[in-house]
Amino acid sequence: FSGTGKTSTMVKYAEKFADLSFLYVTFNKAVIGKGRRVFPRNVTCKTFHSLAFGSVGKYYKEKGKINFSKMSVYSISSLLQNRTGQSLFVRGKTVSQTLENFFSSSDDEICEEHVPIWFKNTHGQWNLVSPAEKEINLQEAKDIWYNMKKLDGDVEKKYKITCDGYLKLWQLSKPQLLGYDAIFVDEAQDCTPAILDVILSQNCGVILVGDPHQQIYSFRGAVNDLYSVPHTHVYYLTQSFRFGPEIAYVGATILDVCKKTRNKTLVGG
Repeated sequence: FSGTGKTSTMVKYAEKFADLSFLYVTFNKAVIGKGRRVFPRNVTCKTFHSLAFGSVGKYYKEKGKINFSKMSVYSISSLLQNRTGQSLFVRGKTVSQTLENFFSSSDDEICEEHVPIWFKNTHGQWNLVSPAEKEINLQEAKDIWYNMKKLDGDVEKKYKITCDGYLKLWQLSKPQLLGYDAIFVDEAQDCTPAILDVILSQNCGVILVGDPHQQIYSFRGAVNDLYSVPHTHVYYLTQSFRFGPEIAYVGATILDVCKKTRNKTLVGG
């Protein structure tokens, strides 16, 4: 739950095992900044994207082939050829979503499952993507991804790789995070399948920390797998130090009514 001392617990754990080396990873730079201030010296703090950049992304930066912002629908539309059927903008949006679905997945290749089932036409109406359109969208996404991955040959730099793109390449490279006895994964409820694939393939210990009720990145493909990943121990922190019993009661009631969360009750302290 919120404010129950999840980060403080990790700090104390690292202090207790001062002879061990830990890696603390999460998504948010601000959280990493705080981590560097509060964790002891035996903990290295990194974002997932910084790990991927150090291994893969830096080579694309050297070539001027990296786009640090999200690839816009307009930029993707400009890479597509005119044809009958869906408008360029609609196709650009569908192809963009296909790429994002692939980037967040643990899959090795772009496949039909990554193509959206529905699309919104130029009149704002939702329509089912036809099998023929889906096949075309799939091939267009594959072509863009193929050119994104190329370090050389893209003279006009039209196919710049995104941050999620080089993170995907990092995941596909099956990286091993060496030199650590254990890895802390904070905000684990916001891990994508791609990130989970990296974390769960490590040979060292892994400690997932998170709150399934605070997931905010589902729109980016995050999956709430805290309960389903293989584990040896599960510990619950239920007393929040961020608010008193009155607010805790309201929060617990909402969780009870809306999410049927009754086995673990939020307590204010």
